[in-house]
Amino acid sequence: MSADADEVWNRACDPYAPFPHAGDAAPAAVLLCHGMAVNGGLLHAVEGLEPEQRAAAAAGFRLFGLDAAADAVEDVARQAADLQDDDLDAAERLEAEANRRYDAALPVWDETVEQAFREHLRAHPEAYAPLDG
Repeated sequence: MSADADEVWNRACDPYAPFPHAGDAAPAAVLLCHGMAVNGGLLHAVEGLEPEQRAAAAAGFRLFGLDAAADAVEDVARQAADLQDDDLDAAERLEAEANRRYDAALPVWDETVEQAFREHLRAHPEAYAPLDG
């Protein structure tokens, strides 16, 4: 990653940073969802995120051209909302399917996200806040 890309990426990792530019908001939302998915699975991530956080993550994935990941987030969230609390078999099936879809969407998890971000930054630098100094 270039030094500029590193700076934008690091800025997105700050949970308290304001993100007035769509380009800066996208990696922040994607990284929040992705981190939760890596640590506990996609079902865990979509259940743990607030609705606006899920929507921002899906929008961020789409901005980066990762439509399959966005679709997985949205579909799994809809299916999770329809689960019956006592249907553990359905929950386990959804969890397995969610993880399969997420793995297929991001074959080299972190690297896939990072590469998509770098390509977007390179093609659309105007979408990101100016770098200091």
